[in-house]
Amino acid sequence: MQGDPDNYISLLSAAQIETLRHVFEHKNSKEIARIMDVSPHTVDERVRRVLKKLNVSNRIEAATVLARHGVFDQVTPYQSLTYQLIDLGEAASADEAGPGQGPIRRFFDIGSPFPTASQPANRHGLMERIIWPILIAFATILAFSALYSILVGLGRVLT
Repeated sequence: MQGDPDNYISLLSAAQIETLRHVFEHKNSKEIARIMDVSPHTVDERVRRVLKKLNVSNRIEAATVLARHGVFDQVTPYQSLTYQLIDLGEAASADEAGPGQGPIRRFFDIGSPFPTASQPANRHGLMERIIWPILIAFATILAFSALYSILVGLGRVLT
């Protein structure tokens, strides 16, 4: 079809509009298919038909046309996460760091190997993944050594 894509919005079905709403939220075909309980092929076919009806070249452009006409007024488009430091100020040098915040403190601050509320997933690097099993094995050896010493001492006291 030739002409202004804005004239063809009324030709879209509810399923096509819903599909484009998810495209506007930056979801891919597999995610949209899961949400709408259809196959990814169906999602792609709906998008292809919309591209022909609106006479646009890609799915983002089609979603933008609908958004421009207020079809997605209640939808907030997805924005990718931007990772940044919690403290946006300049990093303090080792001299300015408080007590216990020097390089040795940072070396021993390897975090918990268990899920916590602040760290629900394991995000440890290679060094932490090597250090934790060694520390656990060392602590286990110390605990059993202490238990053995206590039992030997009790045995001597009782005999």
